[in-house]
Amino acid sequence: MQKDFIYENYLKMPDDLEFEQAMKVYEELLEENLEEDEIYDKLWDHALHCMIDYGSLRAHWKITPKTDRSNDDRTVMHDSVIHSLDELAAYTKEHGKEAKWRDELGYQRKRIGDFACYVSLIYGVFAR
Repeated sequence: MQKDFIYENYLKMPDDLEFEQAMKVYEELLEENLEEDEIYDKLWDHALHCMIDYGSLRAHWKITPKTDRSNDDRTVMHDSVIHSLDELAAYTKEHGKEAKWRDELGYQRKRIGDFACYVSLIYGVFAR
């Protein structure tokens, strides 16, 4: 059983995303909400589902036997997170917002995946 998953160890990894940075990006994303815009709401809902599904997969990754893991499925889910966030940013830019959060998050796959896990964490904590 893995017992060495300590946050400080994660921060030493390449391309880490600190919790505070992730929350800053998340809050900026929420501030650019296009109120009463059905398309935006659908894009946000899709991005949220992609992030939470991916976060769940990643949380289970280390406890799932290697024979039961699918790297292809993980890649597809990760790609879905990236694409959904790109769509959301593009749509908000088309409607006069800056979507600075997207550039602040960056375009490195691992950071984006980590961001999805942080968003999943926030929704899990608020579901108490």
